[in-house]
Amino acid sequence: MTRKTIALLTGVLAIVAIAGSATAQLPNSIAGLGDSITRAALADNSIGGLSYGQPEHSWSVGYEAGDGVDSHYERVKAANPGINGNYWNLAESGAQADDLPGQANAAVATGADYVVIQMGGNDVCADSTSDMTPTATYQSHFTTALDTLQAGLPDATILVTEVVRVKRVYDVGKYNLGCQLAWATFQWCNNVLRNGSTQRNAADARNIEYNNALRSLCAARGLPFDDDVFEWQFSRGNLSDVDCFHPDKSGQNLLAGITYDASRF
Repeated sequence: MTRKTIALLTGVLAIVAIAGSATAQLPNSIAGLGDSITRAALADNSIGGLSYGQPEHSWSVGYEAGDGVDSHYERVKAANPGINGNYWNLAESGAQADDLPGQANAAVATGADYVVIQMGGNDVCADSTSDMTPTATYQSHFTTALDTLQAGLPDATILVTEVVRVKRVYDVGKYNLGCQLAWATFQWCNNVLRNGSTQRNAADARNIEYNNALRSLCAARGLPFDDDVFEWQFSRGNLSDVDCFHPDKSGQNLLAGITYDASRF
């Protein structure tokens, strides 16, 4: 056998080993933490299950085949069938950062190999500026949750994403009559959607503060962090027809796409 042949075989074996290693690192279970975005509330453009959501369409742990949402769970399953059926959507519609430690405890109880977190929209959204969650409080709750996850699931991959830019909802819907009617009907997130530019800009600033805090927390812990979410240029067509606020299935799919690479699989 020539040296050239040996070198070629060595290279092939190295590639195979790397590929096998990458496959082995794919998780066999996943848990999604967060709020109504992760619960996929109103994703199918129907009012049913507003509180419970439509978790089958979730960007992180959605499981309905052919719905147009290629979730993190489904992307992993395509390469690792071992994850099949091993998913938990632990998010809660209306949840804020103070609910995250409880969700973290629930995730530890599942023994999940992969935990995905998107939390903070309801901390930005409020009746007025003074009702927003202070950044230090938000960071404290997140710190507690990450402490719990890292202690209870030491081998798990924990992916934290930025908080979606809530102000963009207003930007893409402000001239749409349907959006204006929906916002007046539901009357949530008034500081962004209805109370004027001063409160809206304050909310946007708080949104950025949360994301900066998350970036620092993840960097200090060596955790993967997706910093593409705040810059996500979603359109009116990616929001539910019911409330012009929550991502519809197309929005859920876009969110899955821009966050999956950050998982490092």
